[in-house]
Amino acid sequence: MNRPLIAPSELETLTARFGPQPHHHAEVIGDGWWDEVRRSLDRRRGEVLLVIQRPGGEILVHTKAFYPTEAYRLPTGGIGWGETAWEALHREMAEETGLPVQAAEWWGLITYTLYPSADRRDLGTPFVSFVFYVRTEGEPRPADLGEQIAAFRWVPPETLPEIARRLESLDLPWRGWGVFRAVGHRFVWEHHRERLTSARANPSQKG
Repeated sequence: MNRPLIAPSELETLTARFGPQPHHHAEVIGDGWWDEVRRSLDRRRGEVLLVIQRPGGEILVHTKAFYPTEAYRLPTGGIGWGETAWEALHREMAEETGLPVQAAEWWGLITYTLYPSADRRDLGTPFVSFVFYVRTEGEPRPADLGEQIAAFRWVPPETLPEIARRLESLDLPWRGWGVFRAVGHRFVWEHHRERLTSARANPSQKG
């Protein structure tokens, strides 16, 4: 896989529209999950991470039928080769939640190097998450049943650190996946907590 995951022109476009946003890089040990990510790059170049907030201030998390018990997380969706992150944001909102995009903003970039095990750092696989904030209203109804979404919850933004801790504490074979997923939740809370909590305090605020 020699194609770049991030097009410089795409970052330039997002930065011109939304201003400079934070970038975080994480190294994650896959613990049996690495092969799945490597294979996924045949069909996608990364993902969008969706921070979906309704007027009351709560944010949307979901779990899937095959996840461990109580493994809720922020929704994500793949960015296809030849598709922009902005296009993927709107497609994934429709497919995974069925909710309208009333307003959306780019909130940053997370790049990863994923390793199959601690002693195989010669086999690092790159991955990328474009983080987007979305204002919406209504209740989610996924259109893509193949995603096997089992349940949604609206939760206070302040629960993001606890969600990250739960993901990081998962046992094998989910350990590497949980550590990987926790990164995005910590990124959002570290860099955007004031925006999320102020929106909760002022439900009429528009993003």
